[in-house]
Amino acid sequence: MFGGGRTVLAILLAPLLLGSPLARASPSVPASDSVVLEHVPGFRDASSRALRGLNAQLAQHRHDAALAEKVARLDIGEARTLGDPRFLGRAEAALAPWPIRPHTPPDVLLLRAVILQSNHDFNGSIAVLKRVLAAQPSSAQAWLTLAAVHQAQANYPAALRDCGQFATNTLGLLPDTCTASVMSLTGHAPLALRAVAISLNQNAAEAKAQPTVAVWALTLAAETAERLGDPSAEQYFRAALAIEPTDPYLLGAWSDWLLDHNHPRAVIALLSADTRIDPLLLRLALAEQQTHNALAARHIGDLAARFEASRLRGDTVHRREQAMFTLHLLHQPRRALVLARANWTVQREPIDARILLETALAAGQPEAADPVRAWLDHNHVQDVRLRALARPRDLGDKS
Repeated sequence: MFGGGRTVLAILLAPLLLGSPLARASPSVPASDSVVLEHVPGFRDASSRALRGLNAQLAQHRHDAALAEKVARLDIGEARTLGDPRFLGRAEAALAPWPIRPHTPPDVLLLRAVILQSNHDFNGSIAVLKRVLAAQPSSAQAWLTLAAVHQAQANYPAALRDCGQFATNTLGLLPDTCTASVMSLTGHAPLALRAVAISLNQNAAEAKAQPTVAVWALTLAAETAERLGDPSAEQYFRAALAIEPTDPYLLGAWSDWLLDHNHPRAVIALLSADTRIDPLLLRLALAEQQTHNALAARHIGDLAARFEASRLRGDTVHRREQAMFTLHLLHQPRRALVLARANWTVQREPIDARILLETALAAGQPEAADPVRAWLDHNHVQDVRLRALARPRDLGDKS
């Protein structure tokens, strides 16, 4: 449920819930000033303390571009690691003296493009990335980010060209994985899986030196194998977890594999101590619901409160998780379908296709998922689960 389209620099979590009964609960008012409402994440570890120190320096030197870029990069990293979108706001604040203008430094523009991408303003991100590439045509990071954005939009020819431009100046596991990621969704999934396996073997030194790249390649291999119904998916997931057992995206994708293969108790063991990141809490609640765990109701309530807070902030980014929550935990398929359809207009990854198909069938409106069927056929997407869901157009709960 989580997978597809792993972003390179940041995976943001900005959930949204529209009008669920649970989300309309009255706000909690602390009994006294001594009540702790929330522990601000991260300031207990060395890296976050260092970031706080850099922010203090930046407050005294607001126009130090090098310092601002360093702070913004670290904030983007914290947003991904902690699953806390507030760090993206801090990154934007660090870059505030340099708005998007013709003479804005390319390095600043690249960071702004990443933030736009993370907020699912894909068209805005593309526009800024084109400015970066006009100034720095060989920017590997810009081409890689552009490929990720185009793939999220299902613009696979453009994404493949971006990967090719990236590979022009960079060889090895990273460009190979970029290209294989696009191939995996355009009728060449078996070839993509083999290509990643070969590249991991040929670029073992790079994989060891750059564990983040290795985890991306292994996770792509796992997800591709799973879409093909290939049992090697499990070994790829486990290989990635051996390198980085706390990666939020990987934990979400692995949790989805476990849920799909009827191992909800393994998800509970995996995620019970990791409830800050909303998509992971969602997977935990799904597992708890399946096992009739007493904590399920509490975690559903926690998710609803978080989604309501996002709604009040005006966030509309994470409709995917919102649709999953509304369908599987609130059991409101028609409302979930509205969310899933809105999500599909923005991003079109396999997970987005799956939730639209599931909600359309559950709501008794299978024709609502016709855009997914068109996407599957036009791109020759190979995914045994999606193909099975897409087949019964005349089925669905008509109640």
